[in-house]
Amino acid sequence: MVDSDPCPELRARIRTLQVQRRAIESKLLQPQAMRAGSMVERHLGARGVARPRPAYYVSRSVEGRSKLTYVKKEELPHVRQQCAAYRAFQQNLKIWRQLTASLEQSWKQLQQAQSK
Repeated sequence: MVDSDPCPELRARIRTLQVQRRAIESKLLQPQAMRAGSMVERHLGARGVARPRPAYYVSRSVEGRSKLTYVKKEELPHVRQQCAAYRAFQQNLKIWRQLTASLEQSWKQLQQAQSK
């Protein structure tokens, strides 16, 4: 018996990658408040004297330099959540790019296998 599909494993891999990419896309498309930057805890006070309690800032890059923005105590949980959401979005975007590259490579392999 002759198999009419020369690449069943490759086709299965493509389907799996497509499912994974769609799952990541659905996460990326969820609306959420995000803040680009990282939370920083500092203990510096005036004239070199350490503060009794830390002050919190959002650190972000502006034109290649770090910029710190003070975060009020009452805004701290909300800002932390926004920074975490941004970090998660960036990680999911990285995964999406990797899956897309793998898909592109698999499509090329399938094309080459079918051209033989």
